[in-house]
Amino acid sequence: MAEDIKRRQAGRFALCTMQERAVDWGDVLLSGAVRSLTVTVWFMCLLSGHATGEEPHCSDFLSTEPASPVLRMMGFSRDHSPCGLPFNITANVSDLPLWDPKKPSVVIIPGKRPPVVQPSWVRNMAGDLLTTGRSNVLAADWLVPGDQKLIDGARDAGESLAQVIQALLAMGSSPEMFHLVGFGVGAHVAGIAGASLHGSIGRITGLDPFAPTFTEADPSLSLDHTDAQFVDVIHTNFNPNEPVAALGASKPSGHVDFYVGKGHLLPGCPQGLIGREKYLLCSHHRAHQLFTSSIHASCPLTAFPCNSLADFKKGRCTHCDWPGLHACPQLGFNITWLPSDRPIPFQPLTAVLDITSVAPFCVTPFLLELQIGGDSPLEAQLFIRLKGGVTTTSTMLLSGPDLMSFEPTKGYQFQVSANCDGDFTTMQLEFYTERLLYLDWRKRKVKITELAERKWFVLVFIPTSCYFHSRQPSNDVFLDFKVKHNFAMTAAKHC
Repeated sequence: MAEDIKRRQAGRFALCTMQERAVDWGDVLLSGAVRSLTVTVWFMCLLSGHATGEEPHCSDFLSTEPASPVLRMMGFSRDHSPCGLPFNITANVSDLPLWDPKKPSVVIIPGKRPPVVQPSWVRNMAGDLLTTGRSNVLAADWLVPGDQKLIDGARDAGESLAQVIQALLAMGSSPEMFHLVGFGVGAHVAGIAGASLHGSIGRITGLDPFAPTFTEADPSLSLDHTDAQFVDVIHTNFNPNEPVAALGASKPSGHVDFYVGKGHLLPGCPQGLIGREKYLLCSHHRAHQLFTSSIHASCPLTAFPCNSLADFKKGRCTHCDWPGLHACPQLGFNITWLPSDRPIPFQPLTAVLDITSVAPFCVTPFLLELQIGGDSPLEAQLFIRLKGGVTTTSTMLLSGPDLMSFEPTKGYQFQVSANCDGDFTTMQLEFYTERLLYLDWRKRKVKITELAERKWFVLVFIPTSCYFHSRQPSNDVFLDFKVKHNFAMTAAKHC
């Protein structure tokens, strides 16, 4: 059985390879002077969330290219998990055993995909949603002819989905009980459906809304905060994966826009083109992985209201103060932090967070305040590592990819996102310089202060050269620093 599944998967990707020149999808932009890229089918396979490993044999998703746009609804239940079942709208509620009009309904909408590929992540998300026991779980599978423009296909799918929801409303449900979750182009499909229903839908979650072709499109054809009573957007690929431009939108479009990490090369993703598919698409797919993980996460994915990623890294976004909001926003399915008032009682905001490489993806945030003394600047990169008991974090770069000039007596703040939870007692700071020679008179002294009822034992290294990676304990110029643990959180229990 396992060998048969592997052969079927190999056949899928063989077909993708055979057809790689048959699709010209000029919607993905190259950065630099080159403006467009002919994208192969294998790229499209992965954009929609490809099947990997031993997948169940399901026939729920559409599998042949249609002559005209088509949308097929499917429902999920514990009795038939993980496969979806056809969900055909009739005039009688009793004919819909997979749907209860008294329950909230979550509708999952995948991105554009070729018929040969099934988005297995939809089944994973549906399965986790079912275990909550609180919602009807549906999926809106859609396909368009290969020669139809992407924007036109999204519009047709969104309008068809709106008609389905309208029919369900006529059977006794209410708009605020619907939550649409769309990935990639599916986020815009959700937005179009919501706009067609005049923004009455309770919630839309956009999972890294697809940017190419939609960024400059008519605003009515892309997701925005007027499409539902509450719109939250998760941005995971808002910066380019060279040489391909960002797949996700960088512009905020919801009531709350969550920006994850640096918008590309997220933790756990390949750092180079050796695995080209994963390199290009890993950060994009992290959006639906984060949302699925959040359904039963043991820790919150807390984000901080912030104007920019740069401000976040500099420790300028360490509070949750935002008019109309009483707690820091949390990325994911659960929105207990959100005020129940409608319309939303605060202005649209952007919030930033770091993640770890594996589920549940939570970090523990700290604020590091640092000041050096002496007579001359220190040109270096600053790294940090935290230790406590048997727990040790990875070594984290705080100051950026280039050397930073630390001016004497000037204060510096850094947001530290520990990638594991622990009662940390030791902090190791490392300053990497480009000095080729180690001179004894360059030793620097460290002064330690105690703050927030925590005693820290601090090790500081100022190596002679980043090339030799030599680590010389420092004893000379004065370092005065403070560490604050911002919020009491439960984070990942392992590093």
